[in-house]
Amino acid sequence: MLLEISFAAAVVMLASLSGVVFTQGFAKRFLETRLPTLVSFSAGVFLVTSGALILEVFHVITSVPQAIMFVVLGYAGAWALHFLLPETHHHHGTDCAKKHGGARKLLVGDGIHNIADGIILVPAFLASPALGLAVTVSIVIHETLQEISEFFVLRQAGYSVRRALLTNFLISSTIFIGIGLSYFALTTKTLEGVLLAVSAGFLLHVVVHDLLPKPHEYKTVQGLVSQLGVVCLGVILMALVTLFLGEAHVHGDHDGHDYDHDHEGGR
Repeated sequence: MLLEISFAAAVVMLASLSGVVFTQGFAKRFLETRLPTLVSFSAGVFLVTSGALILEVFHVITSVPQAIMFVVLGYAGAWALHFLLPETHHHHGTDCAKKHGGARKLLVGDGIHNIADGIILVPAFLASPALGLAVTVSIVIHETLQEISEFFVLRQAGYSVRRALLTNFLISSTIFIGIGLSYFALTTKTLEGVLLAVSAGFLLHVVVHDLLPKPHEYKTVQGLVSQLGVVCLGVILMALVTLFLGEAHVHGDHDGHDYDHDHEGGR
């Protein structure tokens, strides 16, 4: 199982090189004008992923109130992190990034979020390969958008193309710190449920605070409605992806699932 998790992390790291598209004139113009739409699409993707995590939590933690409490705790923890360290906020526009401290703080925030991504990947894969793949797809989509906007900010800050790409790639490697912390922390099924719930809450905060379109950002109702339509498109497509990956089986009969055997086998 560790091999699959490491491979997923490597794929996420490759997303850090997506900023290279900004070296192409057409791609740069396309993304600059359509980045908000792509972010709305990723919001739909993350909604499905966080929902899948929550459903898995209810299978691992039998007490519904306790499961909800840990999800809320994850959401509150993400909110507190953003409140105490505003630079950890994910930026998806160049203006937003410039207003929040520039390149260095943006890199700090990206590193912290990459660690969080690594923490989320481990319990997802241990719960089931299908859920792990769904989480990986979501993270890759979101990280691609994040790294594209981050690359633009680094270039505006005076970084060369090579330095900006290398910096993003090195920062993305912090995902393995999260994987290490999460992997060695997961020793019991109860702790797996807690980590799944906290991860789901964290992802929900990312969706609500960073990705969902905000009414005050649009001059017309039509503009807001069109973005909400893109969110729905992301939900539908990601739901189809999870079905294709066999996510329906994940939430089926768990009676035959030997956690200790699977977990030790993953080690």
